[in-house]
Amino acid sequence: MSNNFYLARQPILDLQQHIMGYELLYRDSECSAAYANERHATAALLVNVLNQAGLQNVVGSSFAFVNIDDSFLRHEIVDTIPAKTFIFEITANTSLDELTVERIEVLYKKGYVFCLDASEYSYLSKYEKIFPYLSYCKIDTSSFDDEHFEEVIQTLHANDIKAIATKVEMESAFHIYKEKGFDGFQGYYFAEPKVIQDQKLNADQATLFKLCNLLQTGGDTSEIVASFEQSPSLTLQLLRFMNSAAFHFKNPISSIQQVITLLGRNSLNQWLMLLLYSKSLSTNGSFDNPLILLVKQRTDLMVSLLKMVKKNCSAQDQSEAFFVGVFSLMDTLLHMPLEEIFEEFHVDDRVKDALYKREGALGEVYNVVLAIEKFETDKIDAFVEKYSLDKEVFEQILISNIQSTVEFSNTSLKDEVS
Repeated sequence: MSNNFYLARQPILDLQQHIMGYELLYRDSECSAAYANERHATAALLVNVLNQAGLQNVVGSSFAFVNIDDSFLRHEIVDTIPAKTFIFEITANTSLDELTVERIEVLYKKGYVFCLDASEYSYLSKYEKIFPYLSYCKIDTSSFDDEHFEEVIQTLHANDIKAIATKVEMESAFHIYKEKGFDGFQGYYFAEPKVIQDQKLNADQATLFKLCNLLQTGGDTSEIVASFEQSPSLTLQLLRFMNSAAFHFKNPISSIQQVITLLGRNSLNQWLMLLLYSKSLSTNGSFDNPLILLVKQRTDLMVSLLKMVKKNCSAQDQSEAFFVGVFSLMDTLLHMPLEEIFEEFHVDDRVKDALYKREGALGEVYNVVLAIEKFETDKIDAFVEKYSLDKEVFEQILISNIQSTVEFSNTSLKDEVS
């Protein structure tokens, strides 16, 4: 039995591919190491975690989907949770005896929201008695035959229940399930690369790449300043960002020269790369695109975990870790093969080896970052044990990573890069 703590969240998107909620996944030493069992034991423990981390710090304004069973429903702790704070996800282990159904009805009338996790087709008919109390139903797309989708969705919609397709890992699958009438989608299909032949960088992207190259390759400060001055809108965005509440300088920042001095080349380079994502993805001022939040999550984790496992981790090491996270999704963002993107940008071989071959310390860290996203706890266990990592520190890194991503989605940077 593992005694490691893990907290993770997986996004659930609506029809417009905006984040509607997160499924929260949790495990600690009191939970079984077997994934199928531990999911049904998480909820009561998760409440204690959220009391420490704060629910708003974990999901922001989105819904929090949490797996529960009948034993949790009967626990008095449920009454301490404000209605509509969580969406209680009823699992296959839930016994629907008369007392449990009555408890669900009572909680529903108090304003609590319920979701059914339909892992199998036969599971639906068994739980028809609680349909009046459900707002959502998750459909495991890997366990249902296509012939049943239409019937299932019609039944759910007739009962005012929204259907969420889970395990959606390809964009093509998203479009298929959207056509079939699903209302929500869980999976990482939005991060799947979709390469368009002969795709070229637009003017904004080319400018950002040029500036990043100058910063990455040690370009002269005067040349960097000149490049900014050739793009007044970009210069204005950066100055407004630096003068925002995110920084606390005694005097207003009035020149790019000051920015480079105060922010530093690495931090400025990182801001430009995140700006590339935001300018390419933001629509109508919205900054909740799951791809940019995922790249923020990856870059922060890459840097934090590399610092844990590598002694004397230099600023250059941290910069390379950041760029592994950034470039891991760049082909998805720009619809171009990574090879072509690398031709536009000066990238160290260590970054390429981490992405292509999963080699070196960067490759190992990248692997575990992907495992954290997928909640592949065996791989996370192996990483933690290999480097004898402090479990409390590791726990705090996971929580802090989630919190910083939520803060990023709400930061004043939103207004500056839209």
